[in-house]
Amino acid sequence: MKIALDAKKPGDAAVDVLVVATERNWKAGVFAVLDARVGGKLSAEIERQGFKAGVGEAVLFQTHGMLPAPYILVVGIDAGRVRRSGPDEPPSRRAAPSGSTAESARSAPRTWYKLAQLVVTRGRELKATRAAIVLPDGHCSPHALEMVCEGILLGQYVFERLKSIPVHRTPALQHLQIMVDRPAPALRDAIARAERSAAATCYARDLINTPAAVVTPSYLAEEARRVARQQRLRARILDAAAIKRAGMGALLGVAQGSAQPPRFIELIYKPSGARHCVALAGKGITFDSGGLSLKNADAMASQKRDMAGGAAVLAVMSVVRDLAIPVEVRAYIPSTENMPGGRAIKPGDVVRACNGTTIEVLNTDAEGRLVLADALAVAAAARPDLIIDLATLTAAVRTALGTRYAAIMGTDAALVQALIRAAGECGEHLWELPLVPEYRGDIDSTVADIKNIGEGSAGTIIGGLFLREFVGKIPWAHIDFSSTVVADKPFDCHPRGATGFGVRPLLRYLRSF
Repeated sequence: MKIALDAKKPGDAAVDVLVVATERNWKAGVFAVLDARVGGKLSAEIERQGFKAGVGEAVLFQTHGMLPAPYILVVGIDAGRVRRSGPDEPPSRRAAPSGSTAESARSAPRTWYKLAQLVVTRGRELKATRAAIVLPDGHCSPHALEMVCEGILLGQYVFERLKSIPVHRTPALQHLQIMVDRPAPALRDAIARAERSAAATCYARDLINTPAAVVTPSYLAEEARRVARQQRLRARILDAAAIKRAGMGALLGVAQGSAQPPRFIELIYKPSGARHCVALAGKGITFDSGGLSLKNADAMASQKRDMAGGAAVLAVMSVVRDLAIPVEVRAYIPSTENMPGGRAIKPGDVVRACNGTTIEVLNTDAEGRLVLADALAVAAAARPDLIIDLATLTAAVRTALGTRYAAIMGTDAALVQALIRAAGECGEHLWELPLVPEYRGDIDSTVADIKNIGEGSAGTIIGGLFLREFVGKIPWAHIDFSSTVVADKPFDCHPRGATGFGVRPLLRYLRSF
């Protein structure tokens, strides 16, 4: 979709639908001009429908030839009047009163994503290919514009490449005009950021939605090479023999039950003048059967998503140079299948990670922490300023936090809070869990240095405590997002299926240096 700034008068926009965003004083500004052009019929229709301009409210008006645009869609963005509040929204985001807190409410991603979702859904209903958006006076900031454009691009996403007859045969929006008084460079930059971050998110969605028969470790490695060429990154891809020479016994232990050979992916982006280095690690299990600790059929059905951490990291690297990220970024993706083959690792076996730590494997379905152990140890050996890992690590996180929050824990409070803020700025939610010192003894092993599972409780925290063993003293944060990587039900700007969770928060955080 092409997005452009347009300085012409909104009433002259030759589009299929003109979208007017407004607060409770909807009769003022651009609305009054448009209402005059249609003889007052627009305000009459809005009053008839009892429109209050709350977030999520919309009125569709047919212009009957009085304007070049056949339809006007009036959308409420008054965060003090919220049409509905989902149970996943914390009280602080369900409604914000007018006054001192109104400005923060107006800039909340939920407001702009709701607007974006209405543009997408109503546009599809109207078979619109061209749309224009007018934001109220004082609201057309780079932040708001980035959220709206990002939301529309995310909301238009569909994954239908494997369907013989696509369901979404209705044309999607192809051209979007943002009506502004003056096309300032800051607004153009905001649109460019939105396009790149949305593209990265949709790339992660594609990887996660594609079947595991296609997305194998070798496939991920080839994608990494392609990304490296496009973004001019240094790439190092280790095959099974090289992984063995590197001493990554934990990754090899998980891989040995599969006919698909493992890969260890390293990508390095180093812009000139970079003064900081951030390491990213993403779990890349392209299919998780549970190994000999076999999952049941229902649990196994969705396990093509178990490489979502690796997908998020690869997606971030796919735009790092385009976004001129100002820090060095090192990405590590340990990738394999976890299968119950004749050579599969057995409960009670011991593997040795590349930093020398021995691990007793008591449950082969706790394999993500094993492959990440090697990745984190490799990352730590390069001595970055900080390490962030993402993984679909535990089913327990969904039990604890539901489907709209992911867990975060770490050794550096400032890093954890910065990531929570970055996620909140793009409508994603992270909730900090503690690395409880008293639980550390749960992973003590009688035959090895540590074991890969605890005593059966606090599973998400135990997973974090295990990973902490491999980062040394480097500031580190761990995001367990098994709960959020796939949406069973669609929500604003997120169709059913892979969400691409984590990509935009990481990009926002990396841009902040």
